[in-house]
Amino acid sequence: PRWAAPESPAPPPPPPAPTSTAEARTRVKTAMLDLDEKFNPETAAFTEENSDAWKLISLCKDSLPSDRKRTAYRERVWDGDTVWIRQYVVGYLKVPGRKLADELRSVLKNCTQYEVPDDGRTSTIVRPSPPPVPNGPDVITFCERLKGNSTRHQCTLFITRGNFVMEVDVSGGNGDLAAATELLTKIAPLATTALGKIA
Repeated sequence: PRWAAPESPAPPPPPPAPTSTAEARTRVKTAMLDLDEKFNPETAAFTEENSDAWKLISLCKDSLPSDRKRTAYRERVWDGDTVWIRQYVVGYLKVPGRKLADELRSVLKNCTQYEVPDDGRTSTIVRPSPPPVPNGPDVITFCERLKGNSTRHQCTLFITRGNFVMEVDVSGGNGDLAAATELLTKIAPLATTALGKIA
């Protein structure tokens, strides 16, 4: 008999779509990250949390087409001297998260540089190779070189599960690309686990 590689376990099915705004808000809260001093001394206390209706990252376009249908959203920001992390979780009653991921992929195909609105900086899209996190149907990673009075790098992790999307933006060190990619690689498994709690 021929040797065959063992089959990898099938991924868990996506959670059912929320049936109400209240349910979507409750589930969004369960996916918020808790980063303590073990992760980084500067993240022992997050500096801000809110439920304002921010837009998911969309780069050269004003917004992703389906993002206007968002129902629940929550943001948490850690702002230290050498570490900046922003987590944003969004829930939709009618839109699967993969639809938003497809819309972002479509933007990334043609967007290489743009002026950041109300910011005065120019962003150039950077694709580290290999990517800090392997990309797939539910995962997108990319980085940006933000140039204004100074130059900083920011990396983004965009992951989906069912009707929910999590975006994590990070910048580290002195704003260099290596520090940002290292920080994103470190936070990615925690983000994936947190999003898994949304079922």
